[in-house]
Amino acid sequence: MEKLNPSKLSSDVSVHFRTICPKGIDSPFLKVSFFSLVFLLSQFLFVGCASLLPPERRVYPKNPVSLPKGMDVHDWIQTKRVQFPDRLQSHSPWAATYKIVYYQNKKTFLGSYISCSAYLRQTDRNAFEIIEMASMINYSDHNKSVGRYNKGGDLGPMSEKERTEILLPCIEEFLEPSGTKE
Repeated sequence: MEKLNPSKLSSDVSVHFRTICPKGIDSPFLKVSFFSLVFLLSQFLFVGCASLLPPERRVYPKNPVSLPKGMDVHDWIQTKRVQFPDRLQSHSPWAATYKIVYYQNKKTFLGSYISCSAYLRQTDRNAFEIIEMASMINYSDHNKSVGRYNKGGDLGPMSEKERTEILLPCIEEFLEPSGTKE
């Protein structure tokens, strides 16, 4: 009887498709996969190390904001829509609560607009509070995003500097009285 030669078995004829490679890695796919894994792992660690400010630092420091006499939050938002027809997006996910995205009038050096988002929640008949504030700097353009909302979620400020130099001025600009229409 002839000895069994493993290289002659039908399952070992196509050695390129074997999952176990005892003689080393010859597949370019495995090399690409290794580099992809390293890249993805480094990106995860890089993003995972970024931290948001705590929730108490993502609220408006002058809460509650007083409403004008005779207005509730619905009337006030409607006046803001008239004041900023192209630069304000808003919708009401719950009763007496609005999610707003406001685009500032000035552009950054990258050619995009600074925008901010927040939830406005009416706390009593004469006031509302601003919570869950977030700023978006890159890729914000009210001309391109009319009628659609950010589907990726809002992050919020990553540092105290971003909060004071970007986010709060954006919210303050949004809260300016509606004396002049754009």
